[in-house]
Amino acid sequence: MSHLFPPPILNSILTFMICILIAVPASHGDGDGDGDVDEQYMSCNSSQSCGTVQDIRYPFWVHNIRPQFCGLRRFELQCHDNEYATIGIGHQSFRVLEINNTHPIMRIVIADYVGRDCLESIRKSSISDPLFNYTEKVRNLSLFYDCSGDFSSQLGNNKYKCTSEGGVVIRSFYTVDNNDDSRLHNLSNSCSSVVKVPIQLTRPNILYLTEGRLIEALNQGFEVRYDAEDKLCSTCTSHHPRGICGSNQSSDEFSCFYPPGMHLRPSFSHSL
Repeated sequence: MSHLFPPPILNSILTFMICILIAVPASHGDGDGDGDVDEQYMSCNSSQSCGTVQDIRYPFWVHNIRPQFCGLRRFELQCHDNEYATIGIGHQSFRVLEINNTHPIMRIVIADYVGRDCLESIRKSSISDPLFNYTEKVRNLSLFYDCSGDFSSQLGNNKYKCTSEGGVVIRSFYTVDNNDDSRLHNLSNSCSSVVKVPIQLTRPNILYLTEGRLIEALNQGFEVRYDAEDKLCSTCTSHHPRGICGSNQSSDEFSCFYPPGMHLRPSFSHSL
């Protein structure tokens, strides 16, 4: 019986193929499939920017710019003509002013506020989402619109005039909550509309409010802390300095992406 390859040559071929299989490493990660992990790692291994918001990284992803598996589903950013970014929290849209990647803090402003001081039509401005919480310096600023009463002349810089969307000039007042001035608290009974908005009590903002520069104060936005599985991400990056935090796009569970050819990886708890 004749053989296509003599036994010694056949053995050499088999040995060569086995060596190739051993030498080619399998990609590892917690993505949708190991075959996609190299692509996911390369896609998430660089940060993106949008307008003034620089170095966008996990847990954020940007629609049509940074894939969803580079972040978490609830942290989607929308980039508007590369001029500014927005994020949806609850049923509201917020313009993102700054993201701090060292600490899980971002500075935002309600999108409808930008450039406006007449907010009488705003009905809800608070954040009610367990993933986002105000920082310690955030207070409510109460805005009183279309107020009457002879006490208005005594309020100094706390009063201002704004023009409504209909072009009507409205007499208005504002005060930071927890203010002990009883005159300001009594305004709620003499005004047609009272709106509470979050504001950051920084030195510049306090100066703006003292000088009656309400738009400047509102445009500075306010800070919120975000909860994005930091412990899992820290485990990922500490296990290997080139580890990249991401997620499984199907389940939104945390994933850790590693450079191509890396075999070892830590175990992660996917309890979100």
